[in-house]
Amino acid sequence: MDILQVEHLTKTYGCGDTAVTALDDVSFSVAAGEFVAIIGSSGSGKSTLLHMMGGVDRPTSGAVLLNGEDVFRRTDEQLAVFRRREVGLVYQFYNLVPVLDVVENMCLPVLMDGRAVNEGRLVGMLRALGLEGREHHLPNQLSGGQQQRVAIGRALMNAPAVVLADEPTGNLDSRNSAEIMALLRASNRDLGQTLVVITHDEDIALSADRVIALEDGRIASDT
Repeated sequence: MDILQVEHLTKTYGCGDTAVTALDDVSFSVAAGEFVAIIGSSGSGKSTLLHMMGGVDRPTSGAVLLNGEDVFRRTDEQLAVFRRREVGLVYQFYNLVPVLDVVENMCLPVLMDGRAVNEGRLVGMLRALGLEGREHHLPNQLSGGQQQRVAIGRALMNAPAVVLADEPTGNLDSRNSAEIMALLRASNRDLGQTLVVITHDEDIALSADRVIALEDGRIASDT
C-alpha cells in the first residue's frame, strides 16, 4: 500500500528569462514501510523534492499526497501542524535550539502542540539514541554525532508514519554516519516507519530498498 504519492511535481523559482526549474514533472510513490534513497548531483533537485514532500515549501504545480490527502490543500498554519505531527524531518545541520537542552529539543514538537510528553517514549528514545546521562546538556556541549541523535529524537517523538532525512550524515565521520543510519534503519524496520533519505553516500544508497536518481530536476532512474 502506498503511503506517499508525488504527482507531476514542478517547482520553478523566478520568472521569465531568469526562471529556474528545480523540479520538472516528478512523479513516484512510496509504499508504507519502504526505505527509499534519493541521489543526484548538487542542483539536481533532491532537497527541493524533500522539502515539498515534508510540506516545507509549496510546489509551482503538482501534488503530494500522504495517506491519500493532498498536503498542499492545507493552510500555512495547517502545514505547520502537519510537519509536527505527520512527518519527521531530519536535516544535515541539526537545527537544534541552542538554549534548549537535549530533552527540551527532543520534545519541542510535542510541546508546541500543547500536548503532554509520553515519558515512557522519551526514556526509551534516549536509551535507543545513546543519550542517557546527556538529558540536560545544551547543543554546544554535545558532539556532532550526539547533536544529530537529538535531531533524530525530535523527528521521532511524535511517532510519524514518514521520516524524511536530508543528508543526515553529511557533517559526520564514517563511524557516526554508520551509527546514525543504523538508528534510522531501526526506526524503519522495527517501528514500520517509511524512510526517505537524500544522500551522496553510496553505502547508504546501497542499503536502501530502492534508489531514485534525480538529474536536472527529473527522475533519471528508479530501481
